[in-house]
Amino acid sequence: MCPPLKKVKTKGAPKKLLTKQQKSTKCDSSYWEYVDALHFVQNSNSSMKRSASSFEQPIKRRNIPMLDQFHSCIQDSVENIIDVKVDGNCGYRAIAALLSMGKESWSLVRNHLHKELTSWSEEYINLLGGIE
Repeated sequence: MCPPLKKVKTKGAPKKLLTKQQKSTKCDSSYWEYVDALHFVQNSNSSMKRSASSFEQPIKRRNIPMLDQFHSCIQDSVENIIDVKVDGNCGYRAIAALLSMGKESWSLVRNHLHKELTSWSEEYINLLGGIE
């Protein structure tokens, strides 16, 4: 047996080369920071002047099922229709689904509405002209 040509390191793990971004101690942006940045970019793009040669693309409407059941004056305002289970809570289910909370979060929507109505009951009575 003969000794090795170079001294072998027996302690410590081999070092990895890290980029500047990997060495950073900055945490990931929160959801709100992403949304704020998105709105900033969209607003800055919309403020740009358009040339005379550019033209507006027509807005393509999705084919929404059962849209013809609504009055024609509000059909342009309808963005989506959600089909929910028919029970006493179907209105709450539709609101929860359209708010991307899931159809089964209807009780949360109902509780928030109940809290709103109880905390501002006098204002709603004045607005609507009575309890009926």
